[in-house]
Amino acid sequence: MKSSLKVSLLIITLGLAQTSQAQNDFFFNHYMFNPSYYNPGWVGTEDQAFVAAHHRSQWAGYDATFDPEGAPTTQLLSLVVPVKSIFSGVGMSISNDKVGPINSIQARLSVSVKKSFRFGDLSLGIMPALNTQSINPNYRAVDNPDPFIPSGKESQIRPNLHAGVFFQSRKDYFAGVSIENILKPGFNFGTDAVNEIPINYILMGGTSFGLMRELVLNPTIMVRSDLNSYTYDISAVAVYQERMWGGLAFRRAESISLLLGYSFLENNKLKAGYSFDYVVKDKDAKQPTSHEVFIRYDLPDLVFGGRKAVKTPRFTF
Repeated sequence: MKSSLKVSLLIITLGLAQTSQAQNDFFFNHYMFNPSYYNPGWVGTEDQAFVAAHHRSQWAGYDATFDPEGAPTTQLLSLVVPVKSIFSGVGMSISNDKVGPINSIQARLSVSVKKSFRFGDLSLGIMPALNTQSINPNYRAVDNPDPFIPSGKESQIRPNLHAGVFFQSRKDYFAGVSIENILKPGFNFGTDAVNEIPINYILMGGTSFGLMRELVLNPTIMVRSDLNSYTYDISAVAVYQERMWGGLAFRRAESISLLLGYSFLENNKLKAGYSFDYVVKDKDAKQPTSHEVFIRYDLPDLVFGGRKAVKTPRFTF
């Protein structure tokens, strides 16, 4: 009965994905190890602090026909700390995303509050942010000068806001809904055109299955939508002896991925992961492979408002 309920929840979530719409923000295959960037409600759901870093090289080796800018690359650095007070957790992150002549940097600060119920924990989170976007002059304009294209390097800073709700059950499944870019920051770089970042909606869910002794399967799904287009990521990661993992993922209209990882040091404090993507759609416009590296280091004694008691570790998402 318990397994049937978990399967039903995943089928329902996938069904919602098929009727949703989504946007093309940057993404990471190992998001399930650090969902704090996508949902501030998740911050504080774990009872230990950690710092995590992601690096992704998209379409490795890609060059444009003219004025090559190289393949898109993205980096993310996060710190999440539980809090024993009116808040349940705080988080900070900074991301750097480069696509062609556009370079986007975003700093985010997350705060969450948690309410415990008999059947699970419900967390609400808010995430104010600052978006910085820069454009460099290494591009070709058909008409020069063009009032809609900057004539040189330009940078602008805009405030932003994100929010989320996250539920963690007592029976090894979770679900979350978040909204990004509530303020819809826009960048014009001194031209007549404004590039506004649309509001984005994210639905996330997952569960755990015990397959056999010391082997656990963790399927997850994340759906992203701006109500004009949509995409989803489906993954299944198997964890052996709470230390090593491997799995597969599929991203709609993009790629299939292989995820691998291992935990080091006492109590698995250091986690390192790698993923390999192979493009399955629009291959002629892209390079066929992408690569991602993920590192997470747990800080069990870092707690705001109190000192954390060391417990027997358990591998969780």
